[in-house]
Amino acid sequence: MEKKINQVSNSQKRDEMIQSAYDIFYKNGFHATGVDAIVERTGISKRTLYKHFTSKEGLIIAAVNYYHQIMFKAITDYIEKSSFDNPVDKALMLFDFLGELVNAGNVDGCFAMNAKTEYAHKAVEIEAACDVHTNALIRLIEKYLSEAEIKESESLAVQILMLFEGAILRSKADESSVPIKLAKSAAAVLCSQS
Repeated sequence: MEKKINQVSNSQKRDEMIQSAYDIFYKNGFHATGVDAIVERTGISKRTLYKHFTSKEGLIIAAVNYYHQIMFKAITDYIEKSSFDNPVDKALMLFDFLGELVNAGNVDGCFAMNAKTEYAHKAVEIEAACDVHTNALIRLIEKYLSEAEIKESESLAVQILMLFEGAILRSKADESSVPIKLAKSAAAVLCSQS
């Protein structure tokens, strides 16, 4: 019984560290955030941090995985709760989801894209964790395009995701949802031509 309680406690402590690190990394960036800032924010020792994560990069990977879990679920829930019957409309709701985030003041961009950009060609494991998120979004878009019987749905899904990523970057820079609306319009044109 005591061992089980310790496992839950350790798991809970690990989750708290990930969530705190996620918040700090999102706000300040990855390179700008040192382990000392994470230790200070969480109130844990460096020893405990390194017991759960072998390195700062290990913590970043865990934070990217955490982001993917919460964000992908939020996106899929958002789409599935819609009243749209048309699968293409559902695929393009990705842009509506992003627009609502930006309009609510969330202009820090995509956590996975931010990590991939900061660690491009520097940390293969971090890039791979970021790619999990990107590939899941491509598969989600492709699922709806396939339901709509669009030819070459995989290629089109990649193109739509490229527009989506561009909209994320532009909306982050502009602190506006206007680029998202423009990207959605471009994606709709691509879908109508397929």
